[in-house]
Amino acid sequence: ILSRIYQEVSNGMLGFNQAAKVTMVPFPFPFTQVVSILLVIFVFVVPFAVAQWTAGDTGEYCLSAVFTFLVVLGYWGLNEICGELENPFGDDPNDLPLGDIHREFVETMVETLTL
Repeated sequence: ILSRIYQEVSNGMLGFNQAAKVTMVPFPFPFTQVVSILLVIFVFVVPFAVAQWTAGDTGEYCLSAVFTFLVVLGYWGLNEICGELENPFGDDPNDLPLGDIHREFVETMVETLTL
């Protein structure tokens, strides 16, 4: 029983240390700024590239606008997902439920001690 307790404590410390690594290693701020600037440039360049790609009849401008919207939306979405993954701990709706994770760990420890 005692070895099981030490194993659960070890698993808890391992999880804590892995979570601490995520929070203590900051994402480079200049990289984030450069990506934001490049996305703004991308918004202005993509319509011309897609218009050239879909060049033809006059009815294809609608298709060009749809392709541009989808491509830009996809890249902005990826940027927002990366921003959310940068800090997974907090009070936002998509953050990790640290309180629930901690309660589960404590319940496992209590169950192990009561065996």
